[in-house]
Amino acid sequence: MKKRSEIKEIKEDLKLTTKFPFNPKLGIDNPALCLGEDPGSEPEPVARFCVLRKDVSGTFGFTLRKELDRDGHVVHEVIPGGIAYLVGIKDGDQLLQINGEYVHEQEHLKVVQKVKASGSRVSLVVLDESGYRKLCANNSSPLSILPNVLPESCPRPRLCLVRDEGRGFGFTTTSTGGVRGTFLLNVEDGGAAQKAGVPSGARLLEVSGENVTSFTMSQLSKKLQNSGSRVVLLVLEPSALGVYEAQGVIPSIAFADTSYVPYRTKNLHLVRSPEGYGFLLRQEKCLGGQGQFLRELDPGLPAEVSGMREGDRLLAVNGQSVQDLEHEDIVNLIQQSGNQVSLVVISNEGDRFYTEIGVSPLLFYEAQTVDIVSTHVKESNGQMLQESKMKQAETSSHSEMHKESTVAQNSEE
Repeated sequence: MKKRSEIKEIKEDLKLTTKFPFNPKLGIDNPALCLGEDPGSEPEPVARFCVLRKDVSGTFGFTLRKELDRDGHVVHEVIPGGIAYLVGIKDGDQLLQINGEYVHEQEHLKVVQKVKASGSRVSLVVLDESGYRKLCANNSSPLSILPNVLPESCPRPRLCLVRDEGRGFGFTTTSTGGVRGTFLLNVEDGGAAQKAGVPSGARLLEVSGENVTSFTMSQLSKKLQNSGSRVVLLVLEPSALGVYEAQGVIPSIAFADTSYVPYRTKNLHLVRSPEGYGFLLRQEKCLGGQGQFLRELDPGLPAEVSGMREGDRLLAVNGQSVQDLEHEDIVNLIQQSGNQVSLVVISNEGDRFYTEIGVSPLLFYEAQTVDIVSTHVKESNGQMLQESKMKQAETSSHSEMHKESTVAQNSEE
């Protein structure tokens, strides 16, 4: 039996309790129980922003790969205790953004090179695998969760090759307010710079692969004087600079528009004939060290018909960059392709151009630009034959052979 005093306290408590009338439209008689989210629902995908600096070995501590069941670029082989690991990047993360640029829908080869071209520091935006798969299940674009992205309409820096045709480069430079590294270009009508695509009033970012944002006017003048008969300029329209600054993005060659440069990569698809592909792959010394070059093309065979030219440099096999691979590993990639192979190549002149400015042409690779399929071939189920020959020669030009290591397919590859 409860005491009278206890019963009285209970009645007083009931009086203090706020009562809410039932509202059938709301479907609940106590608004205090209304929740903004279902506590059992999965959290919304959230992208993560990470800044990495290269370690002592010169790497960021991870690799990228494409997966069959996922679009875009997937983080792979994160080194335990490495730079990427320490900032929270994990195997399976989806890479969405590099240095403020949305890269999810770009070519894989190009995205890998954007990371490499970032120098010692790179900013990334990634999304964990479960979050990415939830976006896909909801038919949502990764763009929907990115707070800051450079707009598509924002002009990209232009990479321009300016040749002295006997009248100079056709531009003069001014320094705004005497600030170090802030140079604007005055372009002459009909001059070499204008023909090369340099807009008047453009902001100068790089000269022949070297950043000039810390240069004095004297240093810049000396750099231009030592450029010889041609100079490569990275410039940005003045109206675009504020957009980059608002997004916290430093305009660099990784964003460059190369439509004004006369060198393009070629994407060649070869179907092997009974006589083979009809080319030799040779490892040769070149301006950047060692490279893989395509030689001795047989007339009428798939290599020549596809658009391959003598002296082209091999950059990728079946979508995989070969620039860091050994010759034997590259040969194995081609052998494992069976009777068809896709090659990304660039001309001898184009290779020299990009080597001189210190970037890989894969940085600007566009699969749809030059995609040539060899059709003047016969299909064959013949097996590949391999033979190796080593030969030494001394020369200073990479158009000639320093080291030859060839693989033959039936007669030649």
